[in-house]
Amino acid sequence: MPRRPSGLHFSAPASWGGKLSWGPGFAGSGARPIRRVPIEAFSQRVTGISLTGGQAQSQVSAAGAATASIGPQGLGTVWYPAQATISTTTGAADLSTCQLFLGSAVPSNLVGQSYAGGGDTIALAVPSLSPGQLLIAVWSGGVSGDLATVNIVGTMDVLSW
Repeated sequence: MPRRPSGLHFSAPASWGGKLSWGPGFAGSGARPIRRVPIEAFSQRVTGISLTGGQAQSQVSAAGAATASIGPQGLGTVWYPAQATISTTTGAADLSTCQLFLGSAVPSNLVGQSYAGGGDTIALAVPSLSPGQLLIAVWSGGVSGDLATVNIVGTMDVLSW
């Protein structure tokens, strides 16, 4: 019989049909399930807050290429990006090029480009982004093994309850 840390699992009584209950302190300990807020409760829109979650990274391949995608996630989330900050671990000595595209999964509309892919800021004049839309940063001519990073700065709208 396998050994388990105390409190992590317990054997279910035969009256439960042999089903296991997972988690510490389940039976008779006063533990309660986490409250689930119904999606209908999220009806208030909070606007103009600082954009969060707008960071993406990718490792530069042996061919010197990297691709990092980022976009809003969650029902009712809308991004209003103002700029993209790009960098690599080599920094200013990196002579790579970074192109910034607007698309859904495949880079389609070029919205910015930098010939200083190791560290630069690209101003963005793009429409608002909803879930499913992405900003895709594509580096070429980079240093193999570097970490390429894109950070989107702007504001966003979210739903609250």
